[in-house]
Amino acid sequence: MMKKQIRALILSLFFMATAVHANNDLNTLSKTYDTKARYEMSENDVKSFVYQWFAAFDHQRESGYFVNRIALPVKMQYPDTTRITSVEDFLAWYQGVTDNIIWNSHSITSMDVQGNQKSGWTVSYVVNWKAKSKANENFDVMVKQELKVIRIGDALKLAELNASIVK
Repeated sequence: MMKKQIRALILSLFFMATAVHANNDLNTLSKTYDTKARYEMSENDVKSFVYQWFAAFDHQRESGYFVNRIALPVKMQYPDTTRITSVEDFLAWYQGVTDNIIWNSHSITSMDVQGNQKSGWTVSYVVNWKAKSKANENFDVMVKQELKVIRIGDALKLAELNASIVK
C-alpha cells in the first residue's frame, strides 16, 4: 500500500513540475525574435487603438479613459461642435454626450492607415454612428473621420481628429 502512495506522490510531483515549467514557457518571450519588431508599433496596433476608442464610446466609458488617450496639444473637430483643443474642451464635449445619449454604437468601415511611429499615422475611415437620445431621438449617421495618431512612450495617443457627415 505504501508503494502505491509513494508512486502517486512521485507522479503528482512530476506533473506539478511539468505544469510549472509550462506556465513559465507561457510567460517567456522568444529570444530569437527581432527586438525592434517586437517593440515597434504596427498598423494593427493603430487599428486596435481606433477600435478600442470607439468601443469605449459604445460603452460610455469614464472620461479618464479618453483623456489618457489624448495627446497634448490636441485638435478635434466633430460635426456641429466647436473645436476641441484641450482636455477641458473634450471633457465639456463628452459631458454633453453622457448627459444626452442613452445608447449608441459605432461601426467602422473602410479603414486606411498610413505612416509609421516616427512621423505618426494618418487614419481615414467611415463610421456609422447610431444613437438614441434622452429626448427619444434616433440617429443613424455616416461620418467620415481622419485621425492623426502618435506614439508617446509605449502608448498611442490621438493628436488630431476631423469629422464630417457623409452626404
